[in-house]
Amino acid sequence: MKILIVGGGGIGERHLRCFLDTGQVQMSLCEAKEERVKALKGKYQLEETYTDFTTVPLAQYQGVVIATPAHLHIPMAMECARAGVPFLLEKPLAVNTEGVDELLELVEERGVVSGVAYVRRSLPSFKKLKELADSGIAGEIKMGRFNSSQDYRKYRPDYQQIYYAKAAEGGGCILDAASHFINLAQWYFGDAQDVVAMSDKLVFEGVEAEDSAMILIRFLDGSMVEVFCNQFQKPNTTEIELIGTRGNFKYITEGELHKIRFCKDDSNLWQELASYRVGRDTYYLAQAQDFLAAIRGEREFPTSLREGKRTLMIALLAKKRGNNCEQ
Repeated sequence: MKILIVGGGGIGERHLRCFLDTGQVQMSLCEAKEERVKALKGKYQLEETYTDFTTVPLAQYQGVVIATPAHLHIPMAMECARAGVPFLLEKPLAVNTEGVDELLELVEERGVVSGVAYVRRSLPSFKKLKELADSGIAGEIKMGRFNSSQDYRKYRPDYQQIYYAKAAEGGGCILDAASHFINLAQWYFGDAQDVVAMSDKLVFEGVEAEDSAMILIRFLDGSMVEVFCNQFQKPNTTEIELIGTRGNFKYITEGELHKIRFCKDDSNLWQELASYRVGRDTYYLAQAQDFLAAIRGEREFPTSLREGKRTLMIALLAKKRGNNCEQ
């Protein structure tokens, strides 16, 4: 299967590496910076390379992964949809709602396989948490707490030079890290009813958008969720707590170990229900396999464009209601 990666930055390279690791594909790359193309050609087996997306013969590919800054997602996805080529969009779906409904209409009219790369939905550990939440052993899940916090600067020391620094390109923690957990919350709780938020640039310099946010979401069934995110703290934290009428689930990470625990009474003794070893590429390899399976018609991709739109709407509302960066 011939797959094209559009965008050769850090995430684009990870997609490239992980698709190759499936052993099922031939990979090509479109990247505007010639020096980046040269560097990636030296590291990976690439069939074709392009520096201008408008020159790509899209029809010769069975799938396209768009890993460019988010303000370019909709126009590039429209070209893929017009060509009838399956595509996977990095998150978020877009930076605003312009063109989103037109893309949805075109994709659904032509039956184009597509999805938004909220990668955690592809991991067995997060699937297991959903299975447990739906099983009823914790009763009705009424509240949730989602914490995604780390020092982003360690993982992307070039953060002041990439999309993250620019609000118009999808910068800031809400559309970046927090949107992953907004998307998970929607998966576990359903459609949202209302959003309140606070966000600010507390630490980072040289960026236009927030590095910290607290988002509260009420869902249609009345349940309530907090999404907490900062991107300056030293511990790398991923924690989820789902609070039910008969007990609580906790999802925690300890290095590469992802654990799910359950407590059903005031003994505060937490039973370990599942444990998974997850490397940084594990997410993207699982997602690559999901996308290839969707192209082959074996199953739907975990996050549809419509679900990606709902995540985007919550994130945009949180930015609007919580943004204190310019005050």
